[in-house]
Amino acid sequence: MNSLKDHFFAIGLMSGTSMDGVDCALIKSDGHTTKAKYKAIHISYSAALRQEIVQAMEEVAALGHPTQQNEHINKLERTLTDIHAVAVNQILTANNLTYHDIDVVGFHGQTLLHKPEEGWTWQIGDGQYLAQKIQIAVVNDFRRQDVENGGQGAPLVPIYHQALIKALGGTKYPVAIINIGGVSNITWIGSENEGRMLAFDTGPGNAFLDDWVKQHTGEPMDRNGLLAAKGIIDHSLLKQWLNNSYFFKSPPKSLDRHSFNTIGIEKLSLEDGAATLLEFTVKSIEIALSHCPENPNHIYICGGGRHNKTLMQNLGVMNIPLDSVEVLNWNGDTLEAEAFAYLACRHLLELPITYPGTTGINQPSPGGKLFNP
Repeated sequence: MNSLKDHFFAIGLMSGTSMDGVDCALIKSDGHTTKAKYKAIHISYSAALRQEIVQAMEEVAALGHPTQQNEHINKLERTLTDIHAVAVNQILTANNLTYHDIDVVGFHGQTLLHKPEEGWTWQIGDGQYLAQKIQIAVVNDFRRQDVENGGQGAPLVPIYHQALIKALGGTKYPVAIINIGGVSNITWIGSENEGRMLAFDTGPGNAFLDDWVKQHTGEPMDRNGLLAAKGIIDHSLLKQWLNNSYFFKSPPKSLDRHSFNTIGIEKLSLEDGAATLLEFTVKSIEIALSHCPENPNHIYICGGGRHNKTLMQNLGVMNIPLDSVEVLNWNGDTLEAEAFAYLACRHLLELPITYPGTTGINQPSPGGKLFNP
């Protein structure tokens, strides 16, 4: 791989904690900024595959540590890698390109369990198999190096957020980017200096609400927050959940999807449960902002949560200007996939992807593992 090129064409692949499918994005980047973005695609997971992922997460949680000897997980890894290969082929077709046009693919994989406090994190996805299947160099396993060197291994997107904000010019710092996926995270950016970033997981995003609605209605989510809007918040239950020690811990810090429980929710009606879970997300974001060096002048929201009108309205009462990232001409659905394309470019250039302020690692550090076809 020629790392002396002045730019790379890179594909990014992301399957997050919401487990809804694969986001696939294509960018042109020099590893410092994004020169161009192209047509992105999404492949949804079937209900059966989502259930398989949930089962794998439960198996790993019961084990409490990674294992390479689990036949079900090995088979799931191959299935997921095949779907990611399909996504690569679809994005090439959508942009009238071939594999010869692409320099690198950033492949996040699917997180099964994240335990940085124990020195490990586990994402499944076979980088070598994917590289051979698509005939393009692949960078994956982005989190391991950071975790093994004392970092949280998450979040990884902040350096991309900062690059995009920097490219806008004229930004009145500080600003915050909040990604509301299955888990929510914040990037606080104090200036153009890479040392002036703070990033951490804020708490629950959409995962609990999605699970609650699916369990009661079969629908994958509370569309537009309509159910939550009709419900009454159970404040005593909310207070109990917010007493979790995670919220009092100083950042940087990160979460696994299963780091919280919502004991007591089962006694509530569908609407009241939805309202209480949505407020759990809102309050955890408010607490997160109190951990930042100073309040941002503006908050930009990405991830699936920005489609929930009730959630956005409830976040809007914090007296800080708040918009979805679309006001910046960003695509809030593909931002994380773009970020992994960007991180893959930085890997080729041996540039850092994690920082003391984003993961708690002791010095700016590169990450990822390269697989050639």
